Parts: sequence; C-alpha cells; structure tokens
Amino acid sequence: MRSKLTLIRWLRKAASYCLLLLGPLLPEPCSATSPPVITVQPLSQSVQILGSVTFTVGASSGTTMSYQWRKNGSSISGATQSAYTISPVQTTDAATYKVKVSNAGGSVTSSGATLTVLIPPTITTQPQNQTATLGGRATFSVVASGTAPLGYQWYFNGTALSGATSSALTVSNVQVTNSYGSFYVTVSNVAGTVYSASAALTVNVPPTITSQPQSQTVTLTPGQNVTFSVGTSGTTPLSYQWKFNGAALAGATNAVLQLNNIAATNAGSYTAVVTNVAGSATSAVATLTVLVLPAITTQPQSHTAVVGQSTSFSVAASGTAPLSYQWNFNSTTLSGATNATLTLSNPQLTDAGSYTVVVTNGAG
Repeated sequence: MRSKLTLIRWLRKAASYCLLLLGPLLPEPCSATSPPVITVQPLSQSVQILGSVTFTVGASSGTTMSYQWRKNGSSISGATQSAYTISPVQTTDAATYKVKVSNAGGSVTSSGATLTVLIPPTITTQPQNQTATLGGRATFSVVASGTAPLGYQWYFNGTALSGATSSALTVSNVQVTNSYGSFYVTVSNVAGTVYSASAALTVNVPPTITSQPQSQTVTLTPGQNVTFSVGTSGTTPLSYQWKFNGAALAGATNAVLQLNNIAATNAGSYTAVVTNVAGSATSAVATLTVLVLPAITTQPQSHTAVVGQSTSFSVAASGTAPLSYQWNFNSTTLSGATNATLTLSNPQLTDAGSYTVVVTNGAG
C-alpha cells in the first residue's frame, strides 16, 4: 500500500514536468498557465491641451498580471498599471499608446489608442487699422494658430457679416458709413473660440467743389478790389491753389482769393485746385473782366476852312473796346457822326462853330 501511494505522488509531481518527459513527442510544450486575455481595449481620445486623460485596459488571467504602457513603441517609465493617466496634457503627448499585459504564461499587447491634443485657437497677428479712398477697397486679415480646421467669422459693429468666413476680409466700394465702427473676427475650432482686437477703417473722401467761383466784371478805378471764393467738401485737411490763366498764383492758397488794387492786367481766367490725401478737384473757370474808362489821347484840333472846301476833325482814344463815338456841333448831336473822324465835305458859313466828340464804352 505504501508503495502504491508513493507512485501516485510521483505521478502527480511528474505531470508538471511533462515537457521533460514527453517533449520530443509533443507538437507544442505544455504549460500549466495560459497568457492573459485582453477583454477591454484602450480607446482613442481627444483632449484639450493642459487637460487630463486616462487610458485603461481590461484583461483576465488566472494568475497575477503585470502591465507596461508604451508610447509610439517606446516603454513609458513608471507606467505599469492597468490605467495610465497624463496630466497636464502637452502637445508632445500626442501619440499612439499600447499596453503589454504579461503573466507567468506569456504576454499580449493591446491595440493602439491614439491621443489627439486639441489646441484652442490663438491669434498671432491681429487685424490692423486700414485707410481707403471712397469707392476703393480695404482688406483686413488675421493670422491664427490652433488645431485645424479653424473657422472664421468677421463682424462690423457687432453684427456678423454674411459670407465673411475667411482669414481675410475685403471691403469693396468703401463708403463713408464704413468708417463709423470697428471690424473684428472670431476664430473657432473644436477646442474653443477667440476674439480678435478691433480694427478701424478710415475712409478718405476726395475733394468736391460745392460752390464754384463766379465770373465778375469791374470798372478800373483806384483802389478797386475783387474777391473770388470756392466752397468744398472732403476729408480734411484741404489745401488750395489758385491759378491765373493756368499759372499758379504765389501765396494764393486759401479758399478765398483777394485781388487788391486791380489793374487791367488782372483781367483773365481764374481757377482753384483743391487737394487732400484722396485726390484733387479743379473748379470751373471764373473770368475777371476789367473795364477801362475811355481816355482821349489826342484831342480834335481847331480848323479854318474855305467855304465849300472839305475839312475834318479827328480824335484818338483808349479804353476797353469797343469804343463808340458821337460828334456834336454847338452841343447838338450830329446825326450819323459816329466815327473817330468827322468829315465836313462842303462846309458853309453855317457850319462854323464848336465841335466836340463823346467817346463811350462799357465802363462809361
């Protein structure tokens, strides 16, 4: 009986070493412990930068198991539990994570779990103030970084602009109303939204002549003054330059042109050129007509004539043309005597007397 019991104990002990006894005869070595089985795979996750994330694995085994987490194939120091936590998450943590589960019977590696690190948008270049000419174009732009895709929405005075969903905003056909407010943009992604700084649009309006200088006619008299003026609108400051017969007048740089003590040489064409940062405008032509009173430069001379023998009187005069003449005899107007020369073809004794002439023009 003792021998029989001894044999049974020996057979039981030998069973655990069947590889030594039967190894050459078996296709695979036998083992008393099976490798672990993963029942729950780690899952891919997305997390915002500076947040926290935990990967976990579920495994079963009849014996004690050990764990080793790996990042992109490299073992992570200290990551030897069924769960692996990263906190705070950095951009360098974006990778594929796997875990190797081992026991006395072998090991098994999980499927890969991808960590995506979400970075909220950050504006690296703010939109800048712009200046444009009335009717022109202005472009605002923003540069932003963060997890793609980035979405954009531009606003004017707090109201979303339809279709303005790019990193650049172009305002076409700029009007003065575009200058009364601010433009800004929101940049968004899955991690959040950020607002840009506000940018202003300055609209420069070219000069417009609202009141034209008027033509004038004056009579040349001592101390005579003449004033021309022009009315304008447009972005200030406005500068002025008056021209006389196309040539710039020195010092004539105001909206009003004052001509003092005019002379006949002041007669001509006057224009004003108005300029600002957006352009220039030229007024209509204003004509100054200076009327010069007639002046007799050569007086008629007295004559002694023979009855029936032709004789004549003449006068020379200056002044603004046309000049008209009217001869008088003894203060009585002579019909038809309207030239600078008065000819008496057949003088008689009754023609003897006093002859004068009146010279007239538009001035007097």
